[in-house]
Amino acid sequence: MSAAHYFDGHSARLHVVQLSTGNGAIHLHGEAARSYSLAGARLAEPFAHSPAVLYFKDGSHVEVPDPAMHPMLMDVLGYRKSWVVRWQDNMAASLAALALLLALIAATWFWGLPAAAERLSRHVPPSADHAIGSNALALLERQGFIKPSRLSEDRQADLQALFQRVQPPGSRIPLRLRLADTPLLGPNALAFPDGTIVLTDQLVGVAIEKQSVFDAHAAAMLAGVLAHEIGHIEMRHSVRSMTRASLTAALSATLFGDFSAVAAGMPALLGNMKYSREMELAADDYAAATLKRRGISTLPLADLFDDVEEATEEAMPAMFRQAMTYASTHPDGHARSRRLRATEPEKAEQTDQEAEH
Repeated sequence: MSAAHYFDGHSARLHVVQLSTGNGAIHLHGEAARSYSLAGARLAEPFAHSPAVLYFKDGSHVEVPDPAMHPMLMDVLGYRKSWVVRWQDNMAASLAALALLLALIAATWFWGLPAAAERLSRHVPPSADHAIGSNALALLERQGFIKPSRLSEDRQADLQALFQRVQPPGSRIPLRLRLADTPLLGPNALAFPDGTIVLTDQLVGVAIEKQSVFDAHAAAMLAGVLAHEIGHIEMRHSVRSMTRASLTAALSATLFGDFSAVAAGMPALLGNMKYSREMELAADDYAAATLKRRGISTLPLADLFDDVEEATEEAMPAMFRQAMTYASTHPDGHARSRRLRATEPEKAEQTDQEAEH
């Protein structure tokens, strides 16, 4: 006989009992007197240094702390380890299972999630684009990030004409250009999923200041920026990114649970940064193709990427700048510039030769 703890399945009360076996049954004596057929008893998977647990058909169970009773109960009940337990007991099998699990997680992360996000985003109705974009734009306005443009009426008319020039003939949704003063956002351009593109006075100022006047080079710079933002809208990058973020967050929560909010959120954050960089490059390619069709050089846009990157490098310490390279949602400006220059190799080569002289 051995001391055991019995729970009747109807209350949380612990009954101290003595357990014994005989005549094809398990017998309990003490604070509870019961007998259960061996055929109706089930032994839970045993763990080292833990009580053996027997479950009975009436919903009750008994815990046996004495380690010496464990082999006897296993023998009496004819317990056989499951294949999972046998794998756990085998080092080689455990390592193989771990490798397979990691491979499955990696495949889900790098291929499964993007594929699922793409499929789900196709079922998001166009009305969602309008709601997301209009709400986001209204929020920025209320918080004072976007203010009326300070550009002259002539300059605004020039930019609207430039926007019309780079628009696709059959846009997925109606597009409109909004010029805005954004002292808090600085030189920037924003694409909203409802078809609104915000071009900031500050970015126009950067393009004009480099050339001193609003000439063909400055116009080509801004045409490239506008085509880039149109690419984001045409390819529904906002909706696709939100879908990907939702799936990534769900997977992170499944893997990490409530162990740590930071640990659960970090994989989602890093995963979506990579996804955003891919989108930026896709928008760059869209802009390059648009500019080529309109007979506009991509080199001014490449110059703009270099200028912005150099300004960032001057404003940040080297160590912090290197860290931001890995954590940025946008690819390195110089790398983007090189990709654009590669689309016009003859002009790029000529520019390099002029620089040498």
